Amino acid sequence: MVEAASAPSPALTDRQRIFIIGALSVSVFMVGVSLGGIIPWIALKQDGFGTSEVMIGIIVAAQPLGIMLVAPLVSRIASAMGLGTAILVFSLATLPGLALMPFTDSKAAWIVLRLLSGLATAVPWVLGETWINLATNSRWRARTTAIYGAAIAGGFALGPLLLTLFETQLDLAIAAFTILSFLSILPMLPILRFAPRFPDEKAPAFLSVIFTMPVVFCAVVLAAVADMTYATFLPLWSTDQGLSMVMAMVLVSCMMIGNVVLQFPIGAMADRVGLRQTMRLCGLISLICPVLIIVVGVNLVLLVPLLFVYGGAVWALYSLALADLGHRLSGSALAAANGAVVFVYTASNVVGPPMAGVGLRAWSPHGFMLVALTAALVFVILAYTRPNPAKSAKIT
Repeated sequence: MVEAASAPSPALTDRQRIFIIGALSVSVFMVGVSLGGIIPWIALKQDGFGTSEVMIGIIVAAQPLGIMLVAPLVSRIASAMGLGTAILVFSLATLPGLALMPFTDSKAAWIVLRLLSGLATAVPWVLGETWINLATNSRWRARTTAIYGAAIAGGFALGPLLLTLFETQLDLAIAAFTILSFLSILPMLPILRFAPRFPDEKAPAFLSVIFTMPVVFCAVVLAAVADMTYATFLPLWSTDQGLSMVMAMVLVSCMMIGNVVLQFPIGAMADRVGLRQTMRLCGLISLICPVLIIVVGVNLVLLVPLLFVYGGAVWALYSLALADLGHRLSGSALAAANGAVVFVYTASNVVGPPMAGVGLRAWSPHGFMLVALTAALVFVILAYTRPNPAKSAKIT
Protein backbone atom coordinates (compact mmCIF):
# COMPACT_ATOMS: atom_id res chain seq x y z
CA MET A 1 0.00 0.00 0.00
CA VAL A 2 1.51 3.25 -1.10
CA GLU A 3 1.49 6.94 -0.94
CA ALA A 4 0.16 8.15 -4.26
CA ALA A 5 -0.90 11.72 -4.69
CA SER A 6 -4.54 11.87 -5.66
CA ALA A 7 -5.67 14.07 -8.49
CA PRO A 8 -7.86 16.96 -7.33
CA SER A 9 -11.53 16.55 -8.06
CA PRO A 10 -12.47 18.40 -11.27
CA ALA A 11 -15.81 19.36 -9.67
CA LEU A 12 -14.11 21.77 -7.25
CA THR A 13 -12.14 24.92 -7.97
CA ASP A 14 -9.26 25.89 -5.68
CA ARG A 15 -11.40 28.70 -4.27
CA GLN A 16 -14.14 26.22 -3.39
CA ARG A 17 -11.58 23.92 -1.80
CA ILE A 18 -10.28 26.74 0.39
CA PHE A 19 -13.85 27.67 1.33
CA ILE A 20 -14.61 24.08 2.40
CA ILE A 21 -11.33 23.74 4.31
CA GLY A 22 -11.94 27.04 6.12
CA ALA A 23 -15.51 26.11 7.07
CA LEU A 24 -14.48 22.70 8.39
CA SER A 25 -11.59 24.20 10.39
CA VAL A 26 -13.77 26.89 11.99
CA SER A 27 -16.37 24.28 12.85
CA VAL A 28 -13.91 21.87 14.46
CA PHE A 29 -12.32 24.75 16.40
CA MET A 30 -15.65 25.57 18.06
CA VAL A 31 -16.30 21.89 18.80
CA GLY A 32 -12.78 21.65 20.25
CA VAL A 33 -13.48 24.53 22.65
CA SER A 34 -16.55 22.71 23.92
CA LEU A 35 -14.79 19.35 24.24
CA GLY A 36 -11.76 20.94 25.89
CA GLY A 37 -13.87 22.69 28.52
CA ILE A 38 -16.34 19.95 29.37
CA ILE A 39 -13.83 17.59 31.02
CA PRO A 40 -12.62 20.04 33.70
CA TRP A 41 -16.26 21.19 34.09
CA ILE A 42 -17.31 17.62 34.92
CA ALA A 43 -14.45 17.28 37.39
CA LEU A 44 -15.35 20.53 39.15
CA LYS A 45 -19.09 19.83 39.30
CA GLN A 46 -18.76 16.25 40.50
CA ASP A 47 -16.11 17.22 43.04
CA GLY A 48 -18.63 19.71 44.40
CA PHE A 49 -21.10 16.81 44.76
CA GLY A 50 -18.47 14.87 46.75
CA THR A 51 -18.02 12.28 43.99
CA SER A 52 -14.97 10.01 44.17
CA GLU A 53 -12.12 10.39 41.69
CA VAL A 54 -12.85 6.92 40.29
CA MET A 55 -16.46 7.78 39.52
CA ILE A 56 -15.40 11.09 37.93
CA GLY A 57 -13.04 9.11 35.71
CA ILE A 58 -15.86 6.74 34.71
CA ILE A 59 -18.15 9.65 33.80
CA VAL A 60 -15.41 11.29 31.72
CA ALA A 61 -14.53 7.98 30.02
CA ALA A 62 -18.14 7.31 28.92
CA GLN A 63 -17.85 9.67 25.94
CA PRO A 64 -14.64 8.12 24.54
CA LEU A 65 -16.29 4.72 24.94
CA GLY A 66 -19.23 5.89 22.84
CA ILE A 67 -16.85 7.22 20.18
CA MET A 68 -15.00 3.90 20.06
CA LEU A 69 -18.24 1.96 19.65
CA VAL A 70 -19.44 3.98 16.65
CA ALA A 71 -16.14 4.78 14.88
CA PRO A 72 -15.98 1.40 13.04
CA LEU A 73 -19.49 2.01 11.63
CA VAL A 74 -19.09 5.56 10.33
CA SER A 75 -18.17 4.68 6.74
CA ARG A 76 -21.40 2.66 6.45
CA ILE A 77 -23.39 5.54 7.94
CA ALA A 78 -21.86 7.92 5.38
CA SER A 79 -22.64 5.56 2.51
CA ALA A 80 -26.25 5.23 3.66
CA MET A 81 -27.00 8.88 4.54
CA GLY A 82 -24.47 10.87 2.58
CA LEU A 83 -21.48 12.55 4.21
CA GLY A 84 -23.00 16.01 4.60
CA THR A 85 -26.33 14.81 5.95
CA ALA A 86 -24.64 12.46 8.42
CA ILE A 87 -22.43 15.25 9.79
CA LEU A 88 -25.39 17.59 10.19
CA VAL A 89 -27.73 15.04 11.82
CA PHE A 90 -25.19 13.65 14.26
CA SER A 91 -23.80 17.09 15.15
CA LEU A 92 -27.32 18.03 16.27
CA ALA A 93 -27.56 14.73 18.13
CA THR A 94 -24.56 15.68 20.31
CA LEU A 95 -26.36 18.68 21.82
CA PRO A 96 -28.71 16.96 24.34
CA GLY A 97 -25.75 15.17 25.94
CA LEU A 98 -24.35 18.59 26.81
CA ALA A 99 -27.44 20.66 27.48
CA LEU A 100 -29.15 18.24 29.89
CA MET A 101 -26.24 17.67 32.30
CA PRO A 102 -26.96 20.61 34.65
CA PHE A 103 -30.54 19.40 35.17
CA THR A 104 -29.59 16.27 37.11
CA ASP A 105 -27.02 15.26 39.69
CA SER A 106 -27.54 11.54 39.03
CA LYS A 107 -24.22 9.93 38.23
CA ALA A 108 -25.94 7.22 36.18
CA ALA A 109 -27.69 9.88 34.11
CA TRP A 110 -24.40 11.69 33.51
CA ILE A 111 -22.80 8.45 32.33
CA VAL A 112 -25.70 7.84 29.92
CA LEU A 113 -25.59 11.42 28.61
CA ARG A 114 -21.83 11.22 28.08
CA LEU A 115 -22.16 7.86 26.34
CA LEU A 116 -24.89 9.15 24.01
CA SER A 117 -22.82 12.24 23.27
CA GLY A 118 -19.87 10.04 22.35
CA LEU A 119 -21.99 7.84 20.09
CA ALA A 120 -23.06 10.96 18.17
CA THR A 121 -19.66 12.73 18.24
CA ALA A 122 -17.90 9.90 16.42
CA VAL A 123 -19.72 10.59 13.14
CA PRO A 124 -18.84 14.30 12.59
CA TRP A 125 -15.31 13.67 13.91
CA VAL A 126 -14.57 10.87 11.46
CA LEU A 127 -16.39 12.39 8.50
CA GLY A 128 -14.94 15.87 9.07
CA GLU A 129 -11.44 14.42 8.78
CA THR A 130 -12.50 12.43 5.73
CA TRP A 131 -13.99 15.47 4.03
CA ILE A 132 -10.93 17.65 4.69
CA ASN A 133 -8.84 15.07 2.81
CA LEU A 134 -11.32 14.77 -0.04
CA ALA A 135 -11.62 18.56 -0.40
CA THR A 136 -7.94 19.45 -0.52
CA ASN A 137 -5.56 19.51 -3.44
CA SER A 138 -2.86 16.86 -3.08
CA ARG A 139 -0.19 19.59 -3.38
CA TRP A 140 -1.48 21.20 -0.16
CA ARG A 141 -2.58 18.08 1.66
CA ALA A 142 -0.19 18.19 4.62
CA ARG A 143 -0.71 21.92 5.08
CA THR A 144 -4.47 21.40 4.96
CA THR A 145 -4.48 18.69 7.63
CA ALA A 146 -2.05 20.84 9.63
CA ILE A 147 -4.52 23.75 9.63
CA TYR A 148 -7.27 21.35 10.67
CA GLY A 149 -5.06 19.85 13.41
CA ALA A 150 -4.11 23.31 14.67
CA ALA A 151 -7.81 24.23 14.85
CA ILE A 152 -8.53 21.15 16.97
CA ALA A 153 -5.56 21.81 19.26
CA GLY A 154 -6.44 25.49 19.60
CA GLY A 155 -10.01 24.63 20.57
CA PHE A 156 -8.87 22.09 23.15
CA ALA A 157 -6.50 24.66 24.66
CA LEU A 158 -9.08 27.46 24.75
CA GLY A 159 -11.85 25.36 26.34
CA PRO A 160 -10.44 25.35 29.90
CA LEU A 161 -9.68 29.08 29.62
CA LEU A 162 -13.29 29.78 28.66
CA LEU A 163 -14.40 27.76 31.67
CA THR A 164 -12.53 30.13 34.00
CA LEU A 165 -14.95 32.90 32.98
CA PHE A 166 -17.75 30.93 34.68
CA GLU A 167 -15.89 30.02 37.86
CA THR A 168 -18.80 31.01 40.12
CA GLN A 169 -21.60 29.94 37.74
CA LEU A 170 -20.55 26.62 36.31
CA ASP A 171 -23.96 25.74 34.90
CA LEU A 172 -23.75 28.76 32.61
CA ALA A 173 -20.56 27.28 31.18
CA ILE A 174 -22.56 24.32 29.86
CA ALA A 175 -24.93 26.74 28.18
CA ALA A 176 -21.92 28.40 26.53
CA PHE A 177 -20.47 25.06 25.41
CA THR A 178 -23.85 23.94 24.06
CA ILE A 179 -24.27 27.18 22.11
CA LEU A 180 -20.75 26.82 20.70
CA SER A 181 -21.48 23.25 19.63
CA PHE A 182 -24.67 24.43 17.92
CA LEU A 183 -22.87 27.34 16.25
CA SER A 184 -20.24 24.91 14.95
CA ILE A 185 -22.95 23.55 12.64
CA LEU A 186 -23.49 26.91 10.94
CA PRO A 187 -20.20 27.01 8.96
CA MET A 188 -21.16 23.62 7.54
CA LEU A 189 -24.42 24.79 5.98
CA PRO A 190 -22.96 26.74 3.01
CA ILE A 191 -20.68 23.83 2.07
CA LEU A 192 -23.22 20.99 2.24
CA ARG A 193 -23.80 21.32 -1.49
CA PHE A 194 -20.16 20.29 -2.03
CA ALA A 195 -20.39 17.22 0.21
CA PRO A 196 -19.16 14.08 -1.58
CA ARG A 197 -21.26 10.96 -1.73
CA PHE A 198 -19.74 7.54 -1.34
CA PRO A 199 -20.83 4.70 -3.61
CA ASP A 200 -22.51 1.80 -1.89
CA GLU A 201 -19.37 -0.29 -1.72
CA LYS A 202 -17.76 -2.54 0.82
CA ALA A 203 -15.15 -0.72 2.88
CA PRO A 204 -12.01 -2.55 4.02
CA ALA A 205 -12.24 -4.50 7.26
CA PHE A 206 -11.69 -2.27 10.28
CA LEU A 207 -8.74 -4.12 11.82
CA SER A 208 -7.10 -4.80 8.47
CA VAL A 209 -6.79 -1.05 7.86
CA ILE A 210 -4.85 -0.69 11.11
CA PHE A 211 -2.45 -3.57 10.49
CA THR A 212 -1.74 -2.72 6.85
CA MET A 213 -0.59 0.83 7.76
CA PRO A 214 1.39 0.36 11.00
CA VAL A 215 3.45 3.55 10.64
CA VAL A 216 0.34 5.72 10.28
CA PHE A 217 -1.45 4.17 13.24
CA CYS A 218 1.62 4.10 15.47
CA ALA A 219 1.93 7.85 14.76
CA VAL A 220 -1.66 8.29 15.97
CA VAL A 221 -0.92 6.28 19.13
CA LEU A 222 2.16 8.38 19.87
CA ALA A 223 0.31 11.66 19.33
CA ALA A 224 -2.57 10.59 21.58
CA VAL A 225 -0.46 9.09 24.37
CA ALA A 226 2.02 11.96 24.51
CA ASP A 227 -0.59 14.70 24.40
CA MET A 228 -2.84 13.20 27.07
CA THR A 229 -0.15 11.95 29.46
CA TYR A 230 1.78 15.22 29.47
CA ALA A 231 -1.39 17.28 29.91
CA THR A 232 -2.29 15.03 32.86
CA PHE A 233 1.05 14.54 34.62
CA LEU A 234 3.31 17.43 33.60
CA PRO A 235 1.79 19.66 36.33
CA LEU A 236 2.59 16.99 38.95
CA TRP A 237 6.11 16.57 37.58
CA SER A 238 6.65 20.33 37.79
CA THR A 239 5.33 20.83 41.32
CA ASP A 240 7.23 17.77 42.60
CA GLN A 241 10.41 19.56 41.56
CA GLY A 242 9.57 22.78 43.35
CA LEU A 243 7.71 24.86 40.78
CA SER A 244 4.48 26.64 41.67
CA MET A 245 1.16 25.41 40.30
CA VAL A 246 0.91 28.58 38.21
CA MET A 247 4.27 27.85 36.58
CA ALA A 248 3.27 24.22 36.11
CA MET A 249 0.23 25.32 34.12
CA VAL A 250 2.40 27.72 32.12
CA LEU A 251 4.53 24.74 31.08
CA VAL A 252 1.43 22.84 29.94
CA SER A 253 0.44 25.94 27.98
CA CYS A 254 3.87 26.02 26.31
CA MET A 255 3.29 22.52 25.02
CA MET A 256 -0.21 23.38 23.83
CA ILE A 257 1.07 26.50 22.05
CA GLY A 258 3.57 24.28 20.26
CA ASN A 259 0.66 22.02 19.28
CA VAL A 260 -0.96 24.96 17.49
CA VAL A 261 1.88 27.12 16.19
CA LEU A 262 4.12 24.45 14.67
CA GLN A 263 1.46 22.59 12.70
CA PHE A 264 1.56 24.69 9.55
CA PRO A 265 5.38 24.91 9.27
CA ILE A 266 5.63 21.15 9.70
CA GLY A 267 2.84 20.58 7.19
CA ALA A 268 4.60 22.87 4.69
CA MET A 269 7.78 20.85 5.19
CA ALA A 270 5.88 17.62 4.53
CA ASP A 271 4.40 18.99 1.30
CA ARG A 272 7.89 19.97 0.18
CA VAL A 273 10.13 17.09 1.28
CA GLY A 274 7.62 14.25 1.72
CA LEU A 275 5.35 12.86 4.42
CA ARG A 276 7.46 9.93 5.53
CA GLN A 277 10.63 11.99 5.86
CA THR A 278 8.81 14.59 7.95
CA MET A 279 7.15 11.92 10.10
CA ARG A 280 10.56 10.39 10.77
CA LEU A 281 11.92 13.77 11.90
CA CYS A 282 8.93 14.33 14.21
CA GLY A 283 9.44 10.81 15.57
CA LEU A 284 13.09 11.51 16.38
CA ILE A 285 12.13 14.75 18.13
CA SER A 286 9.47 12.85 20.09
CA LEU A 287 12.13 10.33 21.13
CA ILE A 288 14.86 12.80 22.06
CA CYS A 289 12.86 15.55 23.78
CA PRO A 290 11.63 13.51 26.80
CA VAL A 291 15.22 12.44 27.52
CA LEU A 292 16.36 16.07 27.35
CA ILE A 293 13.45 17.17 29.54
CA ILE A 294 14.55 14.71 32.23
CA VAL A 295 18.15 15.96 31.93
CA VAL A 296 17.40 19.71 32.09
CA GLY A 297 14.75 19.35 34.80
CA VAL A 298 13.15 22.67 35.76
CA ASN A 299 15.76 24.85 34.07
CA LEU A 300 13.10 27.04 32.46
CA VAL A 301 15.41 28.57 29.86
CA LEU A 302 15.85 25.11 28.32
CA LEU A 303 12.61 23.46 29.40
CA VAL A 304 10.18 25.94 27.81
CA PRO A 305 11.54 25.62 24.24
CA LEU A 306 11.82 21.84 24.64
CA LEU A 307 8.14 21.53 25.58
CA PHE A 308 7.15 23.89 22.75
CA VAL A 309 9.02 21.84 20.15
CA TYR A 310 7.92 18.51 21.65
CA GLY A 311 4.26 19.54 21.66
CA GLY A 312 4.44 20.62 18.03
CA ALA A 313 6.21 17.47 16.88
CA VAL A 314 3.97 14.91 18.58
CA TRP A 315 0.72 16.61 17.57
CA ALA A 316 1.98 17.05 14.00
CA LEU A 317 2.16 13.27 13.75
CA TYR A 318 -1.64 13.16 13.98
CA SER A 319 -2.03 15.74 11.19
CA LEU A 320 0.57 13.97 9.05
CA ALA A 321 -1.17 10.63 9.60
CA LEU A 322 -4.38 12.13 8.22
CA ALA A 323 -2.50 13.45 5.19
CA ASP A 324 -0.94 10.03 4.64
CA LEU A 325 -4.39 8.44 4.57
CA GLY A 326 -5.59 11.03 2.06
CA HIS A 327 -2.71 10.28 -0.28
CA ARG A 328 -3.27 6.55 -0.17
CA LEU A 329 -7.05 6.08 0.12
CA SER A 330 -10.30 7.52 -1.17
CA GLY A 331 -14.06 7.00 -0.93
CA SER A 332 -15.39 4.53 1.61
CA ALA A 333 -11.89 3.20 2.22
CA LEU A 334 -10.78 6.64 3.42
CA ALA A 335 -13.82 6.98 5.70
CA ALA A 336 -13.14 3.51 7.16
CA ALA A 337 -9.49 4.38 7.76
CA ASN A 338 -10.47 7.66 9.43
CA GLY A 339 -12.82 5.68 11.65
CA ALA A 340 -9.90 3.47 12.60
CA VAL A 341 -7.77 6.54 13.35
CA VAL A 342 -10.42 7.95 15.69
CA PHE A 343 -10.84 4.55 17.36
CA VAL A 344 -7.09 4.16 17.92
CA TYR A 345 -6.67 7.76 19.07
CA THR A 346 -9.53 7.50 21.56
CA ALA A 347 -8.38 4.11 22.86
CA SER A 348 -4.87 5.52 23.36
CA ASN A 349 -6.31 8.48 25.27
CA VAL A 350 -8.14 6.06 27.56
CA VAL A 351 -5.26 3.63 28.11
CA GLY A 352 -2.32 6.05 28.09
CA PRO A 353 -2.84 8.00 31.35
CA PRO A 354 -3.34 4.92 33.58
CA MET A 355 -0.19 3.34 32.11
CA ALA A 356 1.67 6.60 32.66
CA GLY A 357 0.42 6.62 36.25
CA VAL A 358 1.94 3.18 36.78
CA GLY A 359 5.23 4.45 35.35
CA LEU A 360 5.09 7.47 37.65
CA ARG A 361 4.62 5.26 40.67
CA ALA A 362 7.59 3.11 39.63
CA TRP A 363 9.92 6.05 38.90
CA SER A 364 8.86 9.32 40.44
CA PRO A 365 8.67 12.00 39.10
CA HIS A 366 9.86 11.05 35.59
CA GLY A 367 8.15 7.69 35.07
CA PHE A 368 5.05 9.04 33.30
CA MET A 369 7.27 9.92 30.33
CA LEU A 370 8.17 6.28 29.76
CA VAL A 371 4.88 5.44 28.00
CA ALA A 372 5.25 8.19 25.40
CA LEU A 373 8.96 7.42 25.13
CA THR A 374 8.21 3.76 24.39
CA ALA A 375 5.61 4.72 21.79
CA ALA A 376 8.14 7.06 20.18
CA LEU A 377 10.78 4.31 20.05
CA VAL A 378 8.37 1.88 18.40
CA PHE A 379 7.28 4.54 15.92
CA VAL A 380 10.83 5.49 14.94
CA ILE A 381 11.76 1.84 14.40
CA LEU A 382 8.71 1.30 12.19
CA ALA A 383 9.15 4.59 10.29
CA TYR A 384 12.74 3.75 9.38
CA THR A 385 12.28 0.04 8.67
CA ARG A 386 8.96 -0.02 6.82
CA PRO A 387 9.16 0.86 3.12
CA ASN A 388 8.12 4.35 2.11
CA PRO A 389 4.82 3.83 0.23
CA ALA A 390 5.51 6.64 -2.22
CA LYS A 391 4.84 4.92 -5.50
CA SER A 392 1.90 2.63 -5.00
CA ALA A 393 -1.61 2.91 -6.33
CA LYS A 394 -4.37 4.68 -4.49
CA ILE A 395 -6.93 2.39 -2.86
CA THR A 396 -10.58 3.18 -3.35
